[in-house]
Amino acid sequence: MVEKQRLHLNDVFEEQHHSFNSNSGIVFKKCNVNPKYGRGSITSYCFDGLQIEYINMTFNEDYAFYESSNINTLELCLLLSGEKKLKNSTINLDIIQQEQECLLFSSYEQKLKNIYLKNTYIKEFRIKMYYEFIKKHQLINLINYAKQLDLNMKNNNFFIASTSSKSYQIIEEILLDKSIGIFKKLFFEAKILELVSTLRNRKSIGSSPQSLITKLYDVKKIILSNLNEPFSVKELAKKVLLNDTILKKEYKRVFNTTISEFSLKVRMNKAKELLSHTNKPIYEISDIVGYKNPTHFSAAFKKYIKKTPKQYRSQTFDK
Repeated sequence: MVEKQRLHLNDVFEEQHHSFNSNSGIVFKKCNVNPKYGRGSITSYCFDGLQIEYINMTFNEDYAFYESSNINTLELCLLLSGEKKLKNSTINLDIIQQEQECLLFSSYEQKLKNIYLKNTYIKEFRIKMYYEFIKKHQLINLINYAKQLDLNMKNNNFFIASTSSKSYQIIEEILLDKSIGIFKKLFFEAKILELVSTLRNRKSIGSSPQSLITKLYDVKKIILSNLNEPFSVKELAKKVLLNDTILKKEYKRVFNTTISEFSLKVRMNKAKELLSHTNKPIYEISDIVGYKNPTHFSAAFKKYIKKTPKQYRSQTFDK
């Protein structure tokens, strides 16, 4: 994966609201993504050794956000939509977190990068539990568990599992909560403890071959970054050093779609965007999305959208 931009969260997000409730001790903060980088927002609550973040965003380019901590925390990241890579360059560890997966790990003395792909809608719910919170709720066993999950350890232990329906329900309750003051604090604490409890007896899928998964995501990245070049499966397999049969099989298994289906979808979506929001001639749009022959592009577009490019543009402009 090529990282085009290396940024800190403060570079990308513009603060819109910041408040402190003296009764509950909750610090609330909401920031919007600078339109220069994309769109969306990040909302956070901090109090008594607990930090809760809700991220809802899409970026225009690939961005890598750096994080480091010299405080032992236990982090729980639930990715509701999209995909991202968590990278620890110290030990050359890459963890691919996919949609509907939760990741639990210790962040002590780590220098991590959260890498987000361009044009990928991200919905993420992140929780940081510090020693103060763990001690208060008599969850001391989580400290030892956190050490076992330290990503700096050479055995690369971490816990990653599919997100349960119960977890989704709890997150929805947190996001819809309208309570204020001390009642909001008590509600947050209860729900975070309930969310952590949903991980009990869950089977980790962290033993899956990350090198293979990384290559599959690299293929996806190559397609998204080169819409004007319709690579064949064999060409893509060669670029990521995989057997083309394995690539087709594993890509379908992981993304629940074939390479050709995904490639066609992103090309047609890009064509729709250009037809709707630009005055570029159809032959130029055809070239941008990988069709050297405009007639072939028009036929493929009509088959996929049920309208010719000209009809689609005319309909869009008439609205």
